[in-house]
Amino acid sequence: MKIVRYETQPSAKFGCIEDGMVWELDGDPLVDPRRGQKVAMLDSVTLLEPCRPAKVVAIAINYVGIEGFSPTMLEPMIFVKPGSSVCAPGTPVVNPFPDLPWWGEAELGVVIKSRLKNASHEEAVAAVLGFTVGNDVTTENVEGRDHHLARSKCADSFCPIGPWIDTEFDSSNCLIEAVQNGEVIRSARSSQQFWQWPRILVEVSKWMTLEPWDVVLTGNPPDTVGMRFLSDGDVYTARIGGLGEITNQFFSKRNQ
Repeated sequence: MKIVRYETQPSAKFGCIEDGMVWELDGDPLVDPRRGQKVAMLDSVTLLEPCRPAKVVAIAINYVGIEGFSPTMLEPMIFVKPGSSVCAPGTPVVNPFPDLPWWGEAELGVVIKSRLKNASHEEAVAAVLGFTVGNDVTTENVEGRDHHLARSKCADSFCPIGPWIDTEFDSSNCLIEAVQNGEVIRSARSSQQFWQWPRILVEVSKWMTLEPWDVVLTGNPPDTVGMRFLSDGDVYTARIGGLGEITNQFFSKRNQ
């Protein structure tokens, strides 16, 4: 099932996608999601971010070829983005630090459906609702003193996700690509990740409780054409074969 959130009045609703249509979602989307009544054709509905996580846990340096990678790493390198950084596909992404270079990072997102703490491999797998596409937007270290990446990673709109949560997606060898202004600039398969997502969930849950709707981003692929920064008006697509894609346009604060 592809679970979505869509715009309606007076508030957003959960739905699902089937045969090019949006349907209402009956039942608890975390426990017993069921297709309800037909809403409209997909292309006539505005999709929002598919969930509103309290936090986004993200992994750095998870592919050979990424700067800083070492095969002797003992655990994943982890940072956290706030839920307020999450936005929908199509939302303008705005850099509040317009004088600093910034870039996008296309990533496989894992959506949690049940509380996870000190999890085994089996418990981690069972706690996953499904998968989504994410873009871990990043600015250069702010004046060289942003030690914990708070401003570099956590600004409003710095984490587009979507277009849906696919509960049946096989993530084992999917192609993850970043496309900037029509050109593929990052590319790799999920099977090339050093830390696979079940191990990531196990490691994170040793010291951080994962809650329902939390999203875990599993790392961005290596560059294919050298490092590319974003310029005002650039269009950036994060896409994952068989799962979907999200596209956003990027602007600096001074032009908004």
